[in-house]
Amino acid sequence: MTMAWDELVKAFVSLLLITDPLGNLPLFMAVTQHCSEHQRRKVFSLATVVAFAILLVFALTGAGVFRLFGVTLADLQVAGGLLLLLIAVRIVLAGHGTVEERGEVSIVPLACPLLAGPGAMTAVLVLNASYGLWVTLSALVLTFLVTWGILMAGGGIFRRLGKTGSGIIAQVMALLLATIAVQFIRTGLATLWTTVQKKP
Repeated sequence: MTMAWDELVKAFVSLLLITDPLGNLPLFMAVTQHCSEHQRRKVFSLATVVAFAILLVFALTGAGVFRLFGVTLADLQVAGGLLLLLIAVRIVLAGHGTVEERGEVSIVPLACPLLAGPGAMTAVLVLNASYGLWVTLSALVLTFLVTWGILMAGGGIFRRLGKTGSGIIAQVMALLLATIAVQFIRTGLATLWTTVQKKP
């Protein structure tokens, strides 16, 4: 099966902009501020793999996963927003965690909903319908190779900032994380409310 290169470029750029590894990098660093460099690289690598796997499932099954569990994107937005809000509060008030807890952040919130959030899931479904499965899968692979590279290189930037600089950025990013969480919750609730109003 031939692949249109212009479609691949469009799909790749779309996914890269939505997953936004550069924009998410400060949030990733804030969540892992008390990890060693080795632990951080492991967390980032696992988060990248998990996010890729989540979006791969959506590319292969379409919206079947949602239908199977009776879940909507709005439900995911509200749940993801609440989780992000709890994590943001935890960063501000505590900022510490065990190694086991640091491993858990690879999945929530780093892989989902930050990298593989509702927007990325929707994008995969739309790209699959628009350009086909092979273009979508190829774009996914390229996106997460670039994402992994950016996250691996990001540690050096924050290492130069030192402990104090990184701590300040972590607190600011926690506030930003909280605002993103509120936006997720607000959008999800608005969608759910619209759905309820449309029901007879």
